[in-house]
Amino acid sequence: MSGSDKTAARRILPESRLDDLGEAIIALTREIWVLTDRQAVLEAVLAEQGIDMSKLDSYQPDPAMSAALDARRQQLIDNVLVALKAG
Repeated sequence: MSGSDKTAARRILPESRLDDLGEAIIALTREIWVLTDRQAVLEAVLAEQGIDMSKLDSYQPDPAMSAALDARRQQLIDNVLVALKAG
């Protein structure tokens, strides 16, 4: 299965699976919070060590890192789409 940032003009889930969609959104929101919290702690620790956090905003990954990030993003999308279709 190949996920995409764009959803085709079709119904992904029947109405009978609306609760499953709600559960998926709640689970993703929890994961986002864990990452947000961890990122804030990491930035605070790095700042305490004298690392300039403004570099995060201007950082440009090299092609290898960009490709790795793209692959991880695509895997996340694929995992979510597979889970939603599993019912």
